[in-house]
Amino acid sequence: MPAAVARAKIHPAVLHVLRVLDAAGQRSWLVGGAVRDLLLHRVRPAADLDVATPATPEVVASLFPRVIPTGVEHGTVTVLVGGAKVEVTTFRGEGRYVDGRRPSSVTFHTDLDEDLSRRDFTMNALAWDPIGREFRDPFGGLADIRRRLVRAVGDPAARFGEDGLRPLRAVRFAAQLGYRLEARTRAAIPAAVPVVRLVSAERVAAEMTKLVTARHAGPALRLLRDTGLLGVVLGPLEKLPGAAVSHALDVAEAVAVPDSTGPEAAIVLRFSALLHAVPPVDAMQALVGLRLPNRIVAEVGAMLRERGCVGSGRGYALPDAATHVRRWLSRVGPGRAPLLLALWDADARHLGARSRAALPALRRFRSRALRVLRARPPLAAADLALDGRAVMDVVKVPPGRAVGLALRHLLDRVLDDPGMNTRPALEAELRAWWERSAAEPPGTGGD
Repeated sequence: MPAAVARAKIHPAVLHVLRVLDAAGQRSWLVGGAVRDLLLHRVRPAADLDVATPATPEVVASLFPRVIPTGVEHGTVTVLVGGAKVEVTTFRGEGRYVDGRRPSSVTFHTDLDEDLSRRDFTMNALAWDPIGREFRDPFGGLADIRRRLVRAVGDPAARFGEDGLRPLRAVRFAAQLGYRLEARTRAAIPAAVPVVRLVSAERVAAEMTKLVTARHAGPALRLLRDTGLLGVVLGPLEKLPGAAVSHALDVAEAVAVPDSTGPEAAIVLRFSALLHAVPPVDAMQALVGLRLPNRIVAEVGAMLRERGCVGSGRGYALPDAATHVRRWLSRVGPGRAPLLLALWDADARHLGARSRAALPALRRFRSRALRVLRARPPLAAADLALDGRAVMDVVKVPPGRAVGLALRHLLDRVLDDPGMNTRPALEAELRAWWERSAAEPPGTGGD
């Protein structure tokens, strides 16, 4: 028995479910990725610890007071224990896969090894009974974990032909764990590409989001290219010349996510790196086709619109004076600026000698920009000491275009001189600007 599982602390709700099933003569097991993660010393919440049982869903439901029939047709119910949810699935066999994603039929049985045989990879075909203290590994998954290997259970071509998501999962596991694909498993992926194309965009996007933000994303992205999967997940990138594809993969691997950014920053940055050499319209179509969240698509689109600083063939056009740096930050947005600077840096490091020679200038600019950001100057109309209501009070206008024009003018002045961002100074500037507009103040008719 591996020491890691023997010493593992299992969530009390899961142990309660296992004890109740065991007492009813239904010996049950923790299975799949939950056991793999125990071996890797990774903690999972109760809802992510899968219990497999010989008991049918009806029997499971009869043993617990609170049960949700989450997927009874596939043998799955969710047992509620206090505030925890524990998913319990009956041992099952599966009929022929007809759509590259789901079996045509499911049959229930009582054979643990047969249940494990339908799983995707050996490291996920493991079982642990913490009540009976028994570990089951019929397909050598523990040895593969120790060898840092992703290997399909049984015939890789058959596993991938059943479920088109499995080739992507193989590469995603390689990205997250830093594992290699076993030779036969890797060799079976190209022939499975037509089946991968049957998988829903949402499922592909979920795998890709985990893959691109993983610790070992660089080698995994090259696996996507080398196995033909890149054309499925990011077709416009795969269609670029080979050198451009290699460059994009290098940049995506090298780009460093700034510490100060939010949890979605890595997703935005890695997709921006992958697509920065793709024509913007094609890049946006690829992201929309993946059904990524709208906010991610919008952020990557904004990043790609600024891609010309590096790699455009026109060299660098970096502002130097503090005023120009503030204007640049105002235009790109203070939240986006650190990501854009990280992307430019990685891009320049992997281009030709001309771009690498310009790296010192780029890094000086990055230092200036980050220094300005730390000073928290006003960079948007929302940062002004006067808001729209105050503008209407000072110049006596109703809501409308004039208010927006006034705020833009004030922001323009404050970007030149942040010290002006006080209510008295802005009121004085507003009155003077309004008087200069004299004869026909802009937009007084409203919108």
